[in-house]
Amino acid sequence: MYTAHFGLNAAPFSITPDPHYLYLSGRHREALAHLLYGVNEGPGFVLLTGEVGTGKTTLCRSLIEQLPETVDVALLLNPRLSSMELLAALFDELRIYYEPDYTLKYFIDTLSSYLLTAHTVGHRTVLILDEAQNLSEEVLEQVRLLTNLETSNQKLLQIILVGQPELNKLLKQNNLRQLAQRITARYHLLPLSLKDTQAYINHRLAISGAKTPLFTDAAMRLIYRHSGGVPRLINILCDRALLGGYVKGQNQIDPQIVRKGVQEVRGENNLSERRSPLSWVMAAIFTISLLVGGWMWWFFPSDIVFFDQTTVENGLSLSPDTQVAPENPLPEKPLDSVPVNESPSVPPNLLDLLPQNTTESAFVSLFSRWKLDYTSLVGDKACQRAETQGLTCLFRTGNWEDMRRFNRPAVIELVTDEAKQYLVVVTRLQNNAATLALSGKTVEFPTETINEYWLGQFLVLWQPPTLPVPVLQAGISNESVIWIRKLLDEIEGLRGEPHTLSPLFDYALRRRVIAFQRQQKLDPDGIVGERTLLALQSLAGLGPRLFDLRSDRSSFVHRVQE
Repeated sequence: MYTAHFGLNAAPFSITPDPHYLYLSGRHREALAHLLYGVNEGPGFVLLTGEVGTGKTTLCRSLIEQLPETVDVALLLNPRLSSMELLAALFDELRIYYEPDYTLKYFIDTLSSYLLTAHTVGHRTVLILDEAQNLSEEVLEQVRLLTNLETSNQKLLQIILVGQPELNKLLKQNNLRQLAQRITARYHLLPLSLKDTQAYINHRLAISGAKTPLFTDAAMRLIYRHSGGVPRLINILCDRALLGGYVKGQNQIDPQIVRKGVQEVRGENNLSERRSPLSWVMAAIFTISLLVGGWMWWFFPSDIVFFDQTTVENGLSLSPDTQVAPENPLPEKPLDSVPVNESPSVPPNLLDLLPQNTTESAFVSLFSRWKLDYTSLVGDKACQRAETQGLTCLFRTGNWEDMRRFNRPAVIELVTDEAKQYLVVVTRLQNNAATLALSGKTVEFPTETINEYWLGQFLVLWQPPTLPVPVLQAGISNESVIWIRKLLDEIEGLRGEPHTLSPLFDYALRRRVIAFQRQQKLDPDGIVGERTLLALQSLAGLGPRLFDLRSDRSSFVHRVQE
């Protein structure tokens, strides 16, 4: 529709993974190098992870285009398969004939024969599994067994796993450790920087035939702010902005057009208006894929494995003599807080109060809520310092309700229209207001005001188990189950009443966990993982919190007693 107006020969911002438009930022170039190494040299699995929309599938298609004809590639995009269906899909991709009644043995024998023949004639075979975070444990184990097809000195099948960060969590489970040990190359793909975002936009426009820049620098900075550098979101916003420029008859896209496009994408009539529940859903869909670029390196020690410093969904492990921490073990009032002016005659300007050294001051404030001196702790990154005190980082993208469920003081990133980034700490949530720690004092702002600069990323600290164990679910028996029972008893107000402290995770306990998960709007699967454990700790009164839990606890007890 707008291509003729801007003198383009094709739509430059399609969200389909077209390798013709691939822009190789430094990070994407490194990721592609890892994939090429895996195909040419790697003896084991290659792992590529990244948030939704960061360009993983496009990289895979670019890889396929660069491979010589002597490399046979099977690209599987649908991970919702059983072991037999996976083998059938692999055979379809490689054009290997099979009978409908083939058993697993027939599949493996036929595949082994095919791979040996291909090796004899100088061909290599590569299997790429996209969206691999959705593969079942059974299928992942079958995939691992495929790497046993080998000669005396070479693997016959090279496998590349591509998925979202949840794939790293999945591979850290104890029952998948054999597969994890075979990963010889891994890379986590981060979003684009501001500079790369500008180059990315101009690169796609140039390929589509643009003779002059169509976006002003200010417009591209605004697109970076609202997309977080995620290529798919950049495409969505740029496409909508070009459409808006066409409708207005303008030949160049300015910030005003971009703002209008952001409102349309998010389903908002006006950014300054209060958001309806529907617009919150739209905003959540828009922001759930965002991953921090400029500030993530402060939290995690490496760009290669994103969730190394977070706790996997392992439940918890305690020694037999470990006791539940006393209620409210830490002071409610942070060390650096001052009384908040609840009814200012003139609302303060948020941007005027943002500190200069945001990273240092933000973590000093966050750690003080845990009664810790950030500057005296050892570690290059904030999360490394937290680990020395038995804490761990949890990074998420969402909205205020998501933050409320964790109920922990949180570091958030604010990005201005000029793409300047500031880290601040949310110390309290109450109704539609949030209290921020700014330059040694706390100031309350409407959440609507903060939403103008917040893209949805937040980081909290929490106290994980001391030893990793498998995810706690029905049938497991260990001391960790006793700890879960104590937390539920604390929340349900059963202290002093007869109750079992059995280490067996029985179905009665599973029903209690499901009831708790439903009340907390968690996935009611009866499995105690990271989110459920953090919610249990929060409602039991362990650690600093964003709001008073007494009403929530009484509500939960009332529902249980019903």
